[in-house]
Amino acid sequence: MRFFCIALAAASCAFADGVGIAFPQENALLPAVKRTYVIGAIPAADATQPLTIAGVTNDVYKTGAFIAMVPVEGGTNTITLTWGTNTLDRTFRVAFPSPPKPAATNTPPRDVRKDLGIPPDEEVSDARPKGKRIEDLTVMIDPGHGGQDTGALMPHGAGEKTVNLLQAQAIEAEFAKYGIKTVMTRTTDDEFPALYARPRRAYAEKVDAFISVHHNSTAADRDPREVRHTAAYASTPNGLALAKAIQQYVGPQVTGVKNAGAQMRSYAVCRNPAVASCLLEIDFINLPEGEDAALNDADRRSRIAHAVLIGFLDWLFAPDDGT
Repeated sequence: MRFFCIALAAASCAFADGVGIAFPQENALLPAVKRTYVIGAIPAADATQPLTIAGVTNDVYKTGAFIAMVPVEGGTNTITLTWGTNTLDRTFRVAFPSPPKPAATNTPPRDVRKDLGIPPDEEVSDARPKGKRIEDLTVMIDPGHGGQDTGALMPHGAGEKTVNLLQAQAIEAEFAKYGIKTVMTRTTDDEFPALYARPRRAYAEKVDAFISVHHNSTAADRDPREVRHTAAYASTPNGLALAKAIQQYVGPQVTGVKNAGAQMRSYAVCRNPAVASCLLEIDFINLPEGEDAALNDADRRSRIAHAVLIGFLDWLFAPDDGT
């Protein structure tokens, strides 16, 4: 879900011919880093051919996707890819280091109640809906990003928004099997509900829980192979309880990657004082393996969806002293 270059929003579709560099973008400006990852794809039929990136031979994933870490320096950089008789160049810029900025002045925090349209005198609580019948529950599922906001990019050029929707639809279907009503904040890749419109809708529709679905990527100079994991985040105590309950099931046995657990983090969609809310980061999709799993493994999406359901039910029926 991490953003590191506004130019990424322009890349909203996969490569038509299966060949290209997804990151860095042509003429993109990266922050002042000493190395960056390069992701992209060559035809899957060429996956067994040697691929050199900046003069170094790299492995190619079975789908044709690749990732490499390359050294860069401030100013204009050009990286050359070669496989067989094919060559592909990418030119981009890296910012020069800037002098330290002066300490930021303290600014007041956002008024969450105002953002969500909650009247100042209205008492609200994100407590568990104890005693409510399963068939009377409503859970809002939020596929992160959408529209021009692609989110993270995958090696073949598609945006995170696509796999967020696929996973959210799997969760929606799993909850429906057990008679739990769900509401989706978006149902197509073209939609982009504004950031605060999502929790505002959760408050307005009095839903019982809010689950935002995302996939992760690293900053430009971090190698996703070194940090790949799944995690959940929340911004309130009861949201954290929901995140912990879900994340205990979304681990290596389901995703195949390390479980980093649930953590407190100040995310806009999770600060809702009226609805227990959490945000899931399923996997790192700037990795070829993460892209393949998120896009092509429907069984994995179903296993993750079932884990989310079981975690939600654990949270719902936790003992009275649970939070």
